[in-house]
Amino acid sequence: MLCLAMAAGLLLDALPVRAQTSPDGLQLITAARQTDTAAVRRLLTAGADPNSRYGDGTTALHWAAHRDAAALVTLLLDTGAAVNAVDDHGTTPLALACLNGSLPVVQILLTAGADANLARGNGETPLMTAARVGNLEVVRSLLAAGADPNTVEATLGQTALMRAIAENHTPVARVLLEVGGSVSARSTNRFTALLFAAQQGNIEAARLLLSAGADVNEAAPDGIGGNTNARNRFVEETEAAALLVAIDSEHAEMALFLLEQGADPNHAGAGRTALHAAVQRVMPEVVTALLERGADPDARLERRLPFVSRRIYQDNGLAPSNIGATPFFLAASFGDLEIMRILADAGADPMLRANDGTTALMVAAGADYVDGADKYGRRWFGDNLPLQETALETVTYLLGLGLDINATNDYDQTPLHGAVYM
Repeated sequence: MLCLAMAAGLLLDALPVRAQTSPDGLQLITAARQTDTAAVRRLLTAGADPNSRYGDGTTALHWAAHRDAAALVTLLLDTGAAVNAVDDHGTTPLALACLNGSLPVVQILLTAGADANLARGNGETPLMTAARVGNLEVVRSLLAAGADPNTVEATLGQTALMRAIAENHTPVARVLLEVGGSVSARSTNRFTALLFAAQQGNIEAARLLLSAGADVNEAAPDGIGGNTNARNRFVEETEAAALLVAIDSEHAEMALFLLEQGADPNHAGAGRTALHAAVQRVMPEVVTALLERGADPDARLERRLPFVSRRIYQDNGLAPSNIGATPFFLAASFGDLEIMRILADAGADPMLRANDGTTALMVAAGADYVDGADKYGRRWFGDNLPLQETALETVTYLLGLGLDINATNDYDQTPLHGAVYM
């Protein structure tokens, strides 16, 4: 116990000791928090320290900036408040003013010598904050004061340009590009600014980035986004191109735009192609555009569909793997006759099986209709006549194409196994 006590004492001795704030200093901070300019002036005249701190390190200037009180900010600066004071999180008054998008307070602080590149503890600079808030004039003021547009935030590895595009602040993105914002920088999750634009469906931003030299086929590990707050699973050793990101994010217009700009319709770095994704996301117009631009209608899935899949696993023992599945196979598994016909008309081979021998007819007979599933993923048609009719139409169509009604897969399952269960 004595050793533990001594160790604790040594640790405490090593911690920085903040001078205890005087009562008038605490009153000063409280007055600033309440934007009581008269009380602040009276306390300063009486000798209160303008740099007094609360327990979390905040000063009266922090609160004045947070409250967007320009006159109070000026008063505190004129009486000696430290313009670059940081609280226990590394936050400066300038960072708070940028968070508010307050141009007057930002300009006052910059004129008083605020450091435009002084980052918070997580590495976020005032420019990054302003970029995600989207106040264009604040961004311009920071850049004029020497803010670096290519500083990288420590946690997510994002730049101000990425922040602007992730929040759809295209005018801010344009200004950042004008001053040299990097289009090739990558976040911790390997996202680029273009991939953020694809994720957001922001065609105007994508056009700007491509004009600035971004590669239309830029790719990152497969998932659903570049921000760790929005993306919680990645597939290692995969590369999802911007086109695939746009489709996964359900932005059909963005997908069509990227195709017009030369995106590779057969990019398969994610173990699946854009055509697989367009089938999965029920985008017949994108399926058509992909095929018109040379997408392989018989491309094979090299990995299972990602967790964002529309597919629901079966509980009846007929749960074939979709590895090796073609876009047509997937459309059959979803009972999507419209897309099946589009693919067949473009030359897709309906006879191709998944790697385990499962046919399109098998999955159509026990198709994973999401609207017919309960919360546990168990599916049945019951009295749902439209779903029954869709299944019947899909199976009839496939039989008309010549699929074998008695075919078996590697598990000795036939189309009848799924049909009986349904």
